[in-house]
Amino acid sequence: MNDNRKAYSTLPKIKKLQWHAQHWESDLRYMEDEVSFVEQLLKADIYKPNTPNLFEKLQKYAARLGEFEARKTRLRQLISEHQTLLENISKSDQETIESSVGHKHDDLEMEVLHCTDNFKELKAEIFNFLSSTIKKS
Repeated sequence: MNDNRKAYSTLPKIKKLQWHAQHWESDLRYMEDEVSFVEQLLKADIYKPNTPNLFEKLQKYAARLGEFEARKTRLRQLISEHQTLLENISKSDQETIESSVGHKHDDLEMEVLHCTDNFKELKAEIFNFLSSTIKKS
């Protein structure tokens, strides 16, 4: 692990920014798989009969998952644009990184982290709800 940190710390600034963007992309792809799984779970016929407001709650959760899908799509577009910008900078002016690109990078990182954290909270809320409504075999 120390070797990885040492290797990372010696990378030029532009390479570190590109590394972050690649990991954001990976996180969003993983989130996409999780959203798909949770959507299938919400549609499954596994719930106790006569659960109060079951349909409404499942619909609300599905709608909230849909919001994450739209948010994820927007973030992937922003990340793609950011990666293109970073590639162009790496071919030209390294000093530009320290100015506007660094701030844009930090803002995008906060958006990605906020999105993934919100998704984790929603997923925990859904799993909590489902644990009490799933039929016992």
